[in-house]
Amino acid sequence: MLTLDLPIEPYWLDLPRGVRVEIRPVTTAVMAAAQAAAARRLAAIRVADPDLDPDMARGLSFAFLVKALARHAVTAWEGVGDAAGQPLPLSPEAVERLMDLDDLAAAFWDRATAPVAAVAAEGNG
Repeated sequence: MLTLDLPIEPYWLDLPRGVRVEIRPVTTAVMAAAQAAAARRLAAIRVADPDLDPDMARGLSFAFLVKALARHAVTAWEGVGDAAGQPLPLSPEAVERLMDLDDLAAAFWDRATAPVAAVAAEGNG
């Protein structure tokens, strides 16, 4: 029997470096929106550089996917500041800059997608 115990309300994720983000659940709609946005960005780069190295293309594809997922999912954050140490307001551009930090992007991806992965690992998905 399928156990539907996925989050339905926004919840907080603890990330490295003292950062916390509140995210909406990663539903089919949120993931599809992120995948579409990432695909558009990669397609634009492939048009500009038809000889794009395949390894770089895979790296960009994942980076664009993580950034798009964060843009669509993150609803609040704590522990993110500007160069002067002041809290940085949440914005799509700032979320993308946060996801440029590899350790934060990797932790965000792992933790944001963990509920769905856990269901699949149990044999429920």
